[in-house]
Amino acid sequence: MSDAPDPDPKPAEKPGGKSSKIIPILLVLNLGASGFGAFKLATAKAAPAAASHEAAAPTGAEIVGPVIALEPFVVNLDEPGQARYLKVTLQLELVSKEAEAPLEKSKQVVRDTILSHLSGLKLADTLGAAAKDKLRTDLMKKLEPIVGAHSVRRMFFQEFMVQ
Repeated sequence: MSDAPDPDPKPAEKPGGKSSKIIPILLVLNLGASGFGAFKLATAKAAPAAASHEAAAPTGAEIVGPVIALEPFVVNLDEPGQARYLKVTLQLELVSKEAEAPLEKSKQVVRDTILSHLSGLKLADTLGAAAKDKLRTDLMKKLEPIVGAHSVRRMFFQEFMVQ
């Protein structure tokens, strides 16, 4: 009725409002994160995984000496109250052809030594790559007095099954 202006007029809103302030902030954050990622990629050292893989490999990937296959071993694991079995088939790489004679000569003692060691294992001693590496190292140490020190270069698991 009266042409007088309202005493409490609402201020006029700018087009875009709050969302126009958020977009530049998000762009700056995105630019910063992208720059940080690019910096990390540019300053990263050469693949250390390849070096550790080469260090973990034995003296060479190729077979150098003669390989002797042993008959499969089937043993009961030392688990009280449970019937657990381990079946292992091994091959031994020898350092030279001359190392083959002591192994063939005492093959029954070698087999008995391996069977005795395997029979004393628990289930936990057979699980995982680290356990298999430890088992390989332990067996090779037990074979040294029988076939000669450092006669066996490597031991290969051809079959390894726990039931």
